[in-house]
Amino acid sequence: MVMKRCQKNKMNAFIFAVLMTLVCVNFATGDLTVVNSVSGPMKGLKTQNKQTGKDVYEFRGIPFGKPPIGPLRFKKPEPADKWTDTLDATEFGAACPQSTPAMMLDFKPSKMSEDCLFLNVYVPTHVDKNRKLPVMVWIYGGGLVFGFSNQYDGGWIATQGDVIVVTINYRLDIFGFFTVDHPASKGNYGLWDQKLALQWVHDNIASFGGDPGSVTIFGESAGGWSVSFQSLIPQNKGLFQRAIAQSGVVNELTMLTKKQINERTIDLAKKTSCPINDMYKFTDCLRDKDISELLKATDMFSFMPEDRIEVFQPQYIPVVDGELFQDHPLRSLKDKKSDVAQFFGSLDLMAGFTSNEGLMMALGILPKVQENFDFNTTESIPLRFICKGMIDPYAEKFYKNDSDVKEKLCKFYTTENSLDEQSMRATDFIADSMFGYNVKRMLDYHSSFGGRTYQYLFSKEKPLMGYAPKWGKGSGHGEELQFMFDAKVLLPSLNISLDTPEEQHFANVIIGYWTSFARKGEPEGAVEWKPFDTTSKYYLDLDTVTTLKSDLRPEVMNFWLKDMPSIELDPVDDINVHDEL
Repeated sequence: MVMKRCQKNKMNAFIFAVLMTLVCVNFATGDLTVVNSVSGPMKGLKTQNKQTGKDVYEFRGIPFGKPPIGPLRFKKPEPADKWTDTLDATEFGAACPQSTPAMMLDFKPSKMSEDCLFLNVYVPTHVDKNRKLPVMVWIYGGGLVFGFSNQYDGGWIATQGDVIVVTINYRLDIFGFFTVDHPASKGNYGLWDQKLALQWVHDNIASFGGDPGSVTIFGESAGGWSVSFQSLIPQNKGLFQRAIAQSGVVNELTMLTKKQINERTIDLAKKTSCPINDMYKFTDCLRDKDISELLKATDMFSFMPEDRIEVFQPQYIPVVDGELFQDHPLRSLKDKKSDVAQFFGSLDLMAGFTSNEGLMMALGILPKVQENFDFNTTESIPLRFICKGMIDPYAEKFYKNDSDVKEKLCKFYTTENSLDEQSMRATDFIADSMFGYNVKRMLDYHSSFGGRTYQYLFSKEKPLMGYAPKWGKGSGHGEELQFMFDAKVLLPSLNISLDTPEEQHFANVIIGYWTSFARKGEPEGAVEWKPFDTTSKYYLDLDTVTTLKSDLRPEVMNFWLKDMPSIELDPVDDINVHDEL
């Protein structure tokens, strides 16, 4: 790996490294600070957070894994080599290869490379290894298809909550989750990347003044999935103690079945002309392909159907691999004595979602789909589209086209009261099937295992993308992010800002709850946030007026958890075989 280094001759670099090792201190010169970490010395940058006006020291583009290129593509990451020269950690590293949907060009990284296993550390006010600050590790969302760490400026949370924030990169799409259910490529590389980054934090964060025994992982959407997955891996014991899953947890749709793996393998072979008679040769063939060719072959945004909207499920997502997961975690959680359940219950957990998760996704319905069904989402979403264009495809994909399931869903998610109400029911279906009951189920499991459990609903209305249809009510998917991260960094073209003192105060309330939870496992604020359990079912409604409530949407939760049949998982006998072909 070629790394940026301070300009010193070799003798000076050697003497500097030796002195740093002997005295084991960090020092600052002007706007630069050097930290002597376990991995090696590094030079960071002093900046000032715009939201708080406080100093923050940023260490950018720190390599935690070797470049996963060539023979390391489609393999578990290897730890980055330690260094002796001072690493220039004042610039962000490249984002991992990804396709960016045309409607979300703000999410397109400025630089992209397979050499992308970098993380960033944000230290509030000053660097002192004796501070023992809580550590919060952010895992970005983006459907496991797109996203990158430096899109999320950790300075606001760090300086407002007096915690160290770490943001990490991980491999995405085919590069992070390609599998053939065979030893040639078992998959889950993106999760392994996250795990390696957490190990780096555990080993190095004390040098920045962080407490390796007080680490919270948090993330939104696919970042929430990732947090949830990492919380169900017993080998992670000791790497973190708390987890915050925002709008995403492990469920039946977040792991591929054997049937789906086979379908994706055949499809990929056709698009790349790589032979599948030998899985080792097939995988090696894919290792020789250009990044652009693989992204083109797997770009889900290019192959979306024009006669329906399908519940979001990327082509490449986690699998039962026999290493990270011996079985589907949902099945493991049914046994309280399993290693998975025991580890999960040992963590403190906060989880929740926004009040209208489906709003943004409904607005993303392709124009051709709207044309085929003769409607415009800005005006309304009609009943006929809910049943034929949304529910039917869902039942076909996950319930073997069961007509009873279709009828039950269609009846529950349609109304003749008004077009506005019907349109909201469409967003409800998206939200409930992907988020609501899945989060509730995970909270039920966790609280029954004896862990400290907290639920929230984010209800503050401020459209992140700058607009909402006239019928749209509630907070859409990801809208809490603008109250935690600098929206001008997150979505630079939209010029979003917190316009009033009330909005700024609300952001501080959110960050206060999140960082107090990271500090001691109990979210504290002006309104008492009582723990969730299966009896009280307490949750905090985060809105302009924050309120403690109980039993969130019981009709919806009961419908999905009691009235609807479960989506079938692969039979036990069909998993973890990894036989040679």
